[in-house]
Amino acid sequence: MTGGRRAALAIGVPVCLLLVGVLGVSLVVDFAEGDYPVSYTIPAATEALTLNVTGQLTIQPTKARQGTVTGKATYSLLRPAVTEHTSGDATTLGYGCDFPSRNCGLDATVTIPATVTTLTASSGGGNATVTGTTGPLNLSSGDGNLSVDHASGPVTLNTDSGDIRVSAITSAVLYASTGDGNVQATGVTSATIRVNTNNGAISGSGIATTSISASSGDGNIVITFSSVPRDVHVNTDSGSITLLLPPGPTQYHVAANTGSGNITDGSLPKTTNQSAPNQITASTGDGNITISQQ
Repeated sequence: MTGGRRAALAIGVPVCLLLVGVLGVSLVVDFAEGDYPVSYTIPAATEALTLNVTGQLTIQPTKARQGTVTGKATYSLLRPAVTEHTSGDATTLGYGCDFPSRNCGLDATVTIPATVTTLTASSGGGNATVTGTTGPLNLSSGDGNLSVDHASGPVTLNTDSGDIRVSAITSAVLYASTGDGNVQATGVTSATIRVNTNNGAISGSGIATTSISASSGDGNIVITFSSVPRDVHVNTDSGSITLLLPPGPTQYHVAANTGSGNITDGSLPKTTNQSAPNQITASTGDGNITISQQ
C-alpha cells in the first residue's frame, strides 16, 4: 500500500465514522421524539413568579385563588419534567431538555391570580403574549415576538430579533428593546418611555407621556401624541421621523437635524428659548423629519 493510500485511510476512516455517528444520533433523536400534557397549579402563596421555558407562552389573569400552567411539552430521547423552586413568596418554573434537540419546548397557557404582583417570563425562541398584569412585568424572548395588552405596572420588554407590540398600557415606565424587529405601541400612558430597535421601525399612536426616547438603526419613526410631551428624543440612522403633536398653543423648543433629508416644522408653535419646558430633539442620518400638530 502506498503512502498516499495510507494517509487517505488515516484521514477518511475517522471522518466516515464520525459522520455515521452523527447520522445515527440524528436518526435516534428523530425516532425518539415525544410530547406529554402539562397541568400544574401555582402555589397559593406566590407573589413573585418567574417562568423560564422555550416555547409559546400565553399569560392571562384569572379570578381564581391560584394560577395554573397548562399546555404541551415536547422533547427528544429523554423526557424532562417541569421544574419548580419555591422560596417564601417567590416561585420559579422552568422547562428545558438536557439533550440538545430541535424539538424541545413547552407551549403553555399560564393564568395569573391577583396575588401574583411581579411577573418575569422568558420564552426562549417562542412568542409570548401577556394580558392584564397589574404589577411589574419583565418579558423576554430570544427570537420570538412579544405582545402585551392592558398592563398597568412597570413594563420591560426585550427580544433579540422579534417584533414588540403593546396596547392599552398605563404604567410608570415602559422599556422596549429589540434587535431586528419592529415596535408598535397603541394607547400607551406612561411617564417614561424608552424604545430601541437596531433595524426595525417604531410606530406609536395615542401616546401620553412626559418623557420619551426612541431610537432606530435603519427604520422609520412615527409617533402620534395624545397629550403634550415635555421631553422628546428620537433618532434614526437612515429612516424618516414623523412626530404629530396635540393641537393648541403650546410652544416647543425644537432641535432637528438630518444629514441629507428635509425638515418640516413650520406650522408648529416654537420658541427659541432653550430652557423651555417642552423640548423636542430629532435627528436622522438620511431621512426626512416632519414635526407638526394634528
